Amino acid sequence: MAEIPTRLPPMTALIPFEAAARLGSMSAAARELGISQPAISRHLAGLEADLGQALFIRTRRGLQLTAAGRDFQGAVAPALEQIRQASGRLRPGFRHRTIRIAANFGFAQQWLMPRLPGLRRALPDLFLHLLTSDREEELGQADCDLAIRFGSGAWPGQRAVKLMDEEAFPVCSPAYLAEYPALCHGDFAAAALLHMEETSAGWFTWASWFAARGSGIRPERPRLLYPTYPLLLQAALAGEGVALGWRGLVDGLLAEGRLVQLLPGLRRSDRGYFLCVPNRQAHASVRAVADWVLTASDRERAPNGA
Repeated sequence: MAEIPTRLPPMTALIPFEAAARLGSMSAAARELGISQPAISRHLAGLEADLGQALFIRTRRGLQLTAAGRDFQGAVAPALEQIRQASGRLRPGFRHRTIRIAANFGFAQQWLMPRLPGLRRALPDLFLHLLTSDREEELGQADCDLAIRFGSGAWPGQRAVKLMDEEAFPVCSPAYLAEYPALCHGDFAAAALLHMEETSAGWFTWASWFAARGSGIRPERPRLLYPTYPLLLQAALAGEGVALGWRGLVDGLLAEGRLVQLLPGLRRSDRGYFLCVPNRQAHASVRAVADWVLTASDRERAPNGA
């Protein structure tokens, strides 16, 4: 069986071919590409000679594709469109309008996602790319323009502005509280505690939360670990047990009555969520998004006295 020749056709002829095939006219293709009609004709003739196939039927009304021409257009047009899109993504103008925001899963779902419509209304010309991970080392290495990270605020190569302190407290569904009313008095003896898989972020765990509260409670080894905070919250909403809730992340669920705060929160002012921008020069679009996030956070913290 003969091998299909792998030599490429004249590359300079592909764009004129695609334009002429799409527009059905050499003169229209010439106007779109800003070259002369004879130049279009020469490109098409050279391409047909190289392929050994007639690609067009010339008529007084313009150009019609032959069967070979339609087959070739089906390969050339998508390839050129992919090249256009890839080139556009690499050009500075597009990169400056595409803002990559990194955050952990809990913050991304519970704080950022409900506010994205407002951000898009405020900055309608921007494209947003959301990156998520619960591992601090991955957020630190992410190729992003902005990151919302949890910790002390001291990260090399980053300018960090605090959005909120860490404040954690027990939460459960109203139905679960009705089943275990002693929870309101801090009696967790009969309750199921929901645990998230520990990560490098250093959030409160049940053990560290009870210890910081001065309680003698030592949680048993968890039988189930949830890999992300959204999954743990889903279990709490379904009445599976008691979860730790973080101020700023569960406020909406509390306001809707879907979760109930059981005890006052414990705050660690030396830890919290920070908006981080790499030390390199930030483009105006990045600064605009950062300012919007900071303003939204300040506006929402004020009623809580934060």
